[in-house]
Amino acid sequence: MNLLIDSALYTQGAFGDSFGFLLEHGLIEVKQYLKSYKVVFVGEVITPYHHFIALPKNFEDHTQENISLTINLLKTFRGLKRKEKLLIENKSFETGKEIESEFYYWKKLYGFFMDYITYEFYYPRQKLFIHSSRPKLGRVNPMLTDINRGRYGNGITYQIKDFATNEIRDVYYTVLKSLQEKYASTTESRKIAEMEEFLKRKGIAFKQIAYDDKQVITTLRTTQFNPVYELVIKTLLAYIENSSIQVKNKINVFYSKAFEYVYQYMLQAVLDSSTGLKPINWTEPSYKTLHPDLIHTRFIGDAKYYNLKDYLRKPFEKELYAYNVANHNAQINLVMIPSEQNAYLSTLTHSPFNLEVITISLQDIYNDFITGKKDCLAFIDSVIHKRTDNIR
Repeated sequence: MNLLIDSALYTQGAFGDSFGFLLEHGLIEVKQYLKSYKVVFVGEVITPYHHFIALPKNFEDHTQENISLTINLLKTFRGLKRKEKLLIENKSFETGKEIESEFYYWKKLYGFFMDYITYEFYYPRQKLFIHSSRPKLGRVNPMLTDINRGRYGNGITYQIKDFATNEIRDVYYTVLKSLQEKYASTTESRKIAEMEEFLKRKGIAFKQIAYDDKQVITTLRTTQFNPVYELVIKTLLAYIENSSIQVKNKINVFYSKAFEYVYQYMLQAVLDSSTGLKPINWTEPSYKTLHPDLIHTRFIGDAKYYNLKDYLRKPFEKELYAYNVANHNAQINLVMIPSEQNAYLSTLTHSPFNLEVITISLQDIYNDFITGKKDCLAFIDSVIHKRTDNIR
């Protein structure tokens, strides 16, 4: 695995034989021809030669925790849109052409599993009648019970469904669980577990198996299936055929510009921000309408996906001056830059106005987003209290 950092500069040699693919798809940009190239994505790229993981800006530690955070961000926000367009870029390529990504097949196969079509795929219509002295999963048939007691002795006749061993059903389930591990959200995993429990109560035995791609492809192509399952079978066949392609490239990333919005979206959620509800005393300037990223009862703020080494070069005219004027200097103004840890950086001053620049732990933001905790808000409160005490 090759670890990169979003916006960091590397020589061409860092990308090896994958260099052309990364450059062609805008995953790196030329900064100085033949000398340095800038990474412009957060996420995962797989080529026949390399497996790249690009961590967010300002990350330095190549730890498993940071890798897991990056993968979790891809999974959690893969459906996030801006202006009706998905922010994530998820594609797969065979030599010379684009093919459907694993994520595409995950959404299809997950949808089937939660749908009546695949319910029937697992829970067949064929019925059997069994006369037994032991309880069975099924419906009691009173008329046949009376008849069969005369034939077979004491017992009850049950109408049950025929759950014959079905290898293709096991292949489908195996593929589903494999893709679930890679792409399922917490909610999707919960729904699958609920459906599994429901079907188990009906007598279904789930089984993950090792299968041979070529053998399964031949079976799927040559076997006649009930037409109601045709879409399930075609999707499963296409997935296994694509999976068997050896030379393949995969892109599962947020480009840098898109990740900026992912970061902003998370912060707005965990800091209880209401961007549409400005303070009562807010006065818009005559030359434009201001749109702070974060509006809270105790502060106004912007989420800035900046490099820490560059932040002092930024003018911050809007955050330092315009926001304070519009808000009559009534609340503390903050600029929040993502990093590996929470930290106070500096106070920028344009008398009588101040702007507090801080870093916020991206791991803490994500944890708060998932768990509903308020660790990030607690850190910001501590900054506000300290700065307020200093002003006094």
